[in-house]
Amino acid sequence: MTIGESILVPARMIFLMWVFFCVEFILDMDFGWLGVQPREIEGLIGLLTAPLVHGNLRHLVSNTLPLLFLGTLLYYFYPKKAGIVFTACYVLSSLLVWLFAATGPTHVGASGLIYGLASFLVFYGIFSREFKAILLSIVVIVFYGSLIYGILPQKGPISWEAHLAGSVVGLGAAFLLRGRSSDNSSSDSQTSV
Repeated sequence: MTIGESILVPARMIFLMWVFFCVEFILDMDFGWLGVQPREIEGLIGLLTAPLVHGNLRHLVSNTLPLLFLGTLLYYFYPKKAGIVFTACYVLSSLLVWLFAATGPTHVGASGLIYGLASFLVFYGIFSREFKAILLSIVVIVFYGSLIYGILPQKGPISWEAHLAGSVVGLGAAFLLRGRSSDNSSSDSQTSV
């Protein structure tokens, strides 16, 4: 898979995030109700929509580059596993927030997904013990190692629960997928003559 192909899924996700934000801004609407509301039936819609909704422009911008970078790495280096990992991190991190986060605030943003992708990329290298995967783990730690602080309880509007949930989902996905067939670019790019 080429870099151009690898960037498609995260770029589409980012496009949708920006569309949601622009519609909110232009129409002066609040899509906060599309977030995850812990243990509220109406909050279940957030399993599908919360990662697309952001509280403000700063929140959206802070999620855009990490999602593009980590998502592209995932799809480039692990094309056979990427769809499963991306979907699991997208939905299951929101589900864990719905099940276990404190009641009251509505949780929005793609942070759970981002933490899930980072966690998968780091732990897959550790669990698989493949040289390329370990190098990729190191790259992610160098660029995003400070994410570890985001899983600690914090005051304010930051959903540390989503960060923790995403990290747990990414860790679980890395553990469960560690023994599956390797994603090497040579087997994915073979062509017949």
